[in-house]
Amino acid sequence: MVKRVIALLTDFGVEEHYNGVMKGVILKINRNALILDLVASAKSFSIMDAAFQLWASYKYFPYETIFLVVVDPGVGTDRQPLVIKTKNYFFVGPDNGVLYPAAYEDGIESVVKITSEKVILKNRNGTFDGRDVFAPAAAYLSKGMPIEALGQYTEIKEKYVFPEPIINKYSIKATVLHVDKFGDVVLNLKKEHINDTSKKFIIKDKNVQIKATFAECVGLCMVFGSSGFYELALNQGSASDLLKIKTGDEIEIEIV
Repeated sequence: MVKRVIALLTDFGVEEHYNGVMKGVILKINRNALILDLVASAKSFSIMDAAFQLWASYKYFPYETIFLVVVDPGVGTDRQPLVIKTKNYFFVGPDNGVLYPAAYEDGIESVVKITSEKVILKNRNGTFDGRDVFAPAAAYLSKGMPIEALGQYTEIKEKYVFPEPIINKYSIKATVLHVDKFGDVVLNLKKEHINDTSKKFIIKDKNVQIKATFAECVGLCMVFGSSGFYELALNQGSASDLLKIKTGDEIEIEIV
């Protein structure tokens, strides 16, 4: 019997009924579904934040996991509702770029626009495709329904990629991809972007050094994080609050 995990990533939060209703729809179709919350409180409306969290997470899940992603500021528009089959996984969600970095990295094999009347709930509301379109699609996939039975083959329109930093001899212009609950600030900087980790940096008049762990930070520091990007951190404090920066912000890093 086919038994695929469904991992749910939304910006609905835990105070509202939306995540619970989506789980209810899934269980009504597949009572034996195995559902877990990957992220329940992604930054509201932020494609960048959700795309980053999905990309940073998907590869640690069992093969054939279905990632059900509803961060969908364009709900009700003509953006496509998608199911993407990759080499190892399935991704279900809106065609707004949120699925693309993870799906592309794993290797996209086929893409379907969800149109099947059997799948989409009757009396689709237009404001809650997480319930009416994406949750039932994930549920039928979890029962082993082939991707082509969910709709018609299509192509991805929104191919979002993480921004590249702008680097010169004396400065780096970086983008904040994500801020976690501890206030650690994930930048779009990989190891290849910083050749000399012994150098010092200045951000908003504050000295920053690269350290190996959060525990080594004295004041503001930069740590190569678990996601494969450098993070600004403050030992047992919030680097985001200290620097007054948030997801999507660009910051100037002076190299000294």
